[in-house]
Order: sequence, then structure tokens, then C-alpha cells
Amino acid sequence: MKKYLLLTLLFLAACSSKPTQSSDDLGMEGVTDAPTVQEDAPAREAKRDEPEEVKPAPIASSQYSNLNGAIKSQNDEGIYRAATDILAQNGNDARALNALAMYHYKKGRFDLSKYLLSKAIAANPNMAELYSNLGVVQLSQNERREAIKSFKKALSINAMEPVASANVGSIYVQEKDYKKGLLALEVAYGRGIKDPRVMNNYAVALTATGSYDKAADLYKRVVKEDSNNREAMLNYAILLVDKMEKYKDGLEVISRLKFVGGPAGSSNRINALENKAKAGLK
Repeated sequence: MKKYLLLTLLFLAACSSKPTQSSDDLGMEGVTDAPTVQEDAPAREAKRDEPEEVKPAPIASSQYSNLNGAIKSQNDEGIYRAATDILAQNGNDARALNALAMYHYKKGRFDLSKYLLSKAIAANPNMAELYSNLGVVQLSQNERREAIKSFKKALSINAMEPVASANVGSIYVQEKDYKKGLLALEVAYGRGIKDPRVMNNYAVALTATGSYDKAADLYKRVVKEDSNNREAMLNYAILLVDKMEKYKDGLEVISRLKFVGGPAGSSNRINALENKAKAGLK
């Protein structure tokens, strides 16, 4: 069965805001019996001469709300403004760096995006979506091996991370390792990734592992929502005619596919499917 796979999947990871904890939140209220250490005079004098460490001011929850709102509405300029406002106060804020990195990714500034994600990872190495987005950028630069490492690192932190699952699953399907691809794509789909490319890859894996009815339902959804999705329509026709022997339904899909035009180089395959379906109805 011919497959059409697109591996890169843009996903701007949401940045949930968390209020800064006070000493009361940490259970420190009323602690007065800690031992006091008496410093000698020279030590006290030396300490006065040392510059005090300047800690970044806590980020207001409203600033994270602005960032989250811009991400949700896919307002690129709003994302840029909100992220840079946060980074002006704390240049190592991982959520703002992540959002700004993906802003630049969408503008085609891959090296800058990769730099910002690497900086975010250094500040917060246990944030799975950072590695997922780094993998997306690496795929865009044809760094396939490094991208796979990034996706697998994301999944080692969070086995349910949807972007990494979608991309790793698509790679497995391309390599015809359908069982592994199916497992990963089930996670991505179950976690809300409804991108037509992911759904197409998921349906390919389902077909290859014998789950024809479920694959047909997925293709039907993709074609209904995107009537010009030639790849999904061709795969759907292949499933209906070659696998399920539903020739009448297959001919309907083939008719629509011929109207919009099939994927490049698919005309012979479409004609063969049409002939097989017509012969099956006789």
C-alpha cells in the first residue's frame, strides 16, 4: 500500500502558569528557632564587600496568562510580545523561551529557534515539550537522527507527550515498523493531536495491522474535514478496494479523487483501483 507521510508537525507547547510560592506556602511560617551562627569581624567585613546576587523579579501570573492566551489564539505577534516581556524580567524563563523559539521557527529562523530551545533546556531539563519542539526544528533542518533522539528524550520524561509521540510514530510508519508506529500514534491521537497528517499516518498503521474499520473511520473524518486531502483520499480508496472489498464506496472516493486530482505520480495507481472496483461490482 502506497503511503504519503509528512513527518514534521508544528505544535506550540502551551505554557501553564504557576503562581510563585511564598515562604508561607512552603510551611516556613513561624520558624524562629533556627541556630544562629556568629561570624567574626573580618568575615562580616568581607561579606559587605561582596556584591549581592540579584534575583530576577517573580513573573506576574497575568504575564503568563497573556502568553497562554496568545498561544491559544495562535496570535504570533501576541506570543512575541508576551514572551519578550517575560524574558526582560527573567532571561532564563523556560516557558517564554519555548514560546519565542517556536515563534521564530514559524518564521523560518531555525538556528535561532534551536538556540532558544537549548537555552530553555539548560534552565529546565525536565520539560518534555522543549525536547519535542527541538526535535521538530531538527527535522526541519534534516537532522533526522538528532530529532529522533530529542523525541525519545521527551518521551523518557513524559511517555504521553503528544508531539513526540506523533513524530516518532510517523517515522516508525515510514520505516514500516507499524506496530511501534501504532502505539505512538495512538498516544498522540488520544492526547488531542488531530492534525490530518497524523490521522493519515495513524490510519496507515491501523490498516497495516488489520484494523480496517477503525482506519476507515479515521480516513472518513479526514476527508470530511479536508475535502482536498489527496493523500488521505488515495489511502482511503486503497483500503476500501484492496483490503475491505467495498467496491461501491471505493468508486465514490476514487471519483472525488479524480475530480480534485491525485497526488503526484499516482494516476496509474488510481486507474488500477478504479478498474478493480468496477470488476468487483460485475
